[in-house]
Amino acid sequence: MSVTYSAGCDPNAIQAYLDRAKRAGATLRGFRLYRKGETASADLAPYRPDDRQHLYSLSKSFTSVAVGIAQDCGLLRTDERMLDLFPECAPPEISENLAAMTLGDVLSMQSGHEVCHLDKMRFSENAVRTFLAMPVVYKPGTRFVYSTGGTCVCGAAVEKRAGMPFADFLQTYLFDKLDIPRPRAVCTADGHHCGGIGMYLSVDEVYRFGQMLLAGGVYGGERIVSEAYLRKATSRVADTTDDGSEDWNVGYGYQFWRNARGGFRGDGAFGQLCVVLPEEDTLFVQFAELGSMQAELTSIYELLDEICEKPSKPCVGGFADVHSPLPGGRFEPKTYAFAPNPAGVRAATLTVGGDGVLTVRFDTDYGVQLLRAGGGTWTESAPMLKLCRPSISQLDPHYGWIETLRLRSSFAVEGDAVRVVCRHGDAPHTQTLLFSPDALRLTVNVGDQPVGELRGR
Repeated sequence: MSVTYSAGCDPNAIQAYLDRAKRAGATLRGFRLYRKGETASADLAPYRPDDRQHLYSLSKSFTSVAVGIAQDCGLLRTDERMLDLFPECAPPEISENLAAMTLGDVLSMQSGHEVCHLDKMRFSENAVRTFLAMPVVYKPGTRFVYSTGGTCVCGAAVEKRAGMPFADFLQTYLFDKLDIPRPRAVCTADGHHCGGIGMYLSVDEVYRFGQMLLAGGVYGGERIVSEAYLRKATSRVADTTDDGSEDWNVGYGYQFWRNARGGFRGDGAFGQLCVVLPEEDTLFVQFAELGSMQAELTSIYELLDEICEKPSKPCVGGFADVHSPLPGGRFEPKTYAFAPNPAGVRAATLTVGGDGVLTVRFDTDYGVQLLRAGGGTWTESAPMLKLCRPSISQLDPHYGWIETLRLRSSFAVEGDAVRVVCRHGDAPHTQTLLFSPDALRLTVNVGDQPVGELRGR
């Protein structure tokens, strides 16, 4: 674990923050803090600062800035009607509500749709046409309905008017200026950048994005996006009064949430945050996995109130390791056989080598895959498995591809059972494999929601 802080920060406040997270069962990967000229950061093993992880809906705020840049360049306007942007995608019958829908309505999650339609869009032949064909139940601009599919269409609008792939536009006009190499991103079946999910960046890269936002659209002395657009994008455009807890019911802008404390943020499922508080000259970026993002924000506010209030002094006892590896152990090789299953796993064999590292050999329909787990250490491996990666994609009925799992794992012998904890390097998720004398249980969770389970004997 690496923790750094400037002279005006109280390290005991940082330790108290880490302790609160651990008690709450949260998995913190790392954070970056800037507050009134003071800075602090933490990188919690086995995670590394250069890990590029899935941002989930924090991706949306990057799409918003891209739209702002495109508007600054005169390529489009947020008050343009969607049918003027995509006349070729108009359905045969055009309702009054569809005819009135603007890009700004879609950016502010007020398209008029009753639900998000990304599940239908991702695997359709034309994602934009599918979006526009869905019933527009409400008058656009009057009701907030969270829609990742709408964000995808916003990216497609930039792509069309710019005459280049959305990923290229982002790279040229945003990422290159923030010194960020091209990130990995998820696309729809017809090639559109999903925009609202699926972008992979490191905590430092998101921090640079946050620095630009805190500076009103400027980074490294260069203006990236106009202050006028950012002011609108981070203001309360949509009413979210009935949308949940205190930090989710104070309003939504153009792909940015308003904070109960003031300011705004981009956020992604399970705890991916870029919190900007201009009135307090404060920026906080964090990657995590937890069940309650409201509890996360409340704890962050507590840290902000404490960290600069006392003179810096040594942290009593030093910083405690947050994610301790399991201790390992020895046992005779074990083999588990599986009935036919969607993951295509036929058998798993467990062996502990002379170095104390456990190897789990998965025999699958698509070849042999190896998972390695350390005893008392985190050991890296990258098996390719089907339907075994925690992801919101698991909730998609079309999901089923084989994926590389970038894991840091450790294990423990617990009586007659073996427990393997796998922390994903590129996703905010942790998995546990439990091998007992009569069964293997591999649970695939997305946060605290179970979405799949593999059992064997």
